[in-house]
Amino acid sequence: MIDLTLSNGSVFVWNVDDVYKLRKDHRIVGYTIGCLASLPRQDQLLGVPMQLTREEVNFLLSNKLARLMKYRELDGPVGCQAAREKEEVIQKSYLEQSVLYKEERLNQLMKISNQIIAGKKKKYGSDNFDENAALQEEIDKIPQMPEDVMMVQLLTRPHWELSGEEIKTGVFTSEKSTKDIVFSDLWKRGYYLTSGEKFGGDFLVYPGDPIKFHSHYIAVCVNGDEPLTPQFLISKGRLGTNVKKIVLLCSVDSEGLVSYQNLQWEG
Repeated sequence: MIDLTLSNGSVFVWNVDDVYKLRKDHRIVGYTIGCLASLPRQDQLLGVPMQLTREEVNFLLSNKLARLMKYRELDGPVGCQAAREKEEVIQKSYLEQSVLYKEERLNQLMKISNQIIAGKKKKYGSDNFDENAALQEEIDKIPQMPEDVMMVQLLTRPHWELSGEEIKTGVFTSEKSTKDIVFSDLWKRGYYLTSGEKFGGDFLVYPGDPIKFHSHYIAVCVNGDEPLTPQFLISKGRLGTNVKKIVLLCSVDSEGLVSYQNLQWEG
């Protein structure tokens, strides 16, 4: 059972193994929003947590593929004990890095020790010159590592234990919307689905994993009882032509069956 984390109204997956399992076994893609620890100053490649759409969450919960967990510690300020633990971890890391920093500077110094001694002899004269004392003087000048240059580990989850509770009702509606039904139906047909908001639709529909395939369809959910205006059809038709995809109009009848109509410009 995969744990989904509810925080401030959004649902996330923090465990990398769960992210992989959702994509590989259940064709749930979501979208990653966390920065990579090795490349924190870019936004082209992102990592955990993975945020899920409402339809993805409802699909996983209704098919008992996951459970929704609430961790109260994530929605409020960090507790005093957890804050102290965090500071202790940071301080311990700083002390360890300080030792390594000084060792590295010392190794660099020893590599040029002959030049240092030769320079000091030339400056102060060779009479009664103590090489060891001169070298120790330079070693004593090695500064303490500044705290602002220390390497900081970017955690993808709290380092302290969280106590959570499973949420079964009251957060996501038990009554399935048109988008929920369409999502489930397209998923059962073997497609991968992602959010289609950037393309003016509800879903982007892929024949395989989005890493390997381009989407073929833009799914637009419509109310089967309401007539479609010419303005709506023209706007969606132009949309599909501009992005070179087929617009799929999806509606659900009173019995919960999904109907599809494709919309394409001719000529």
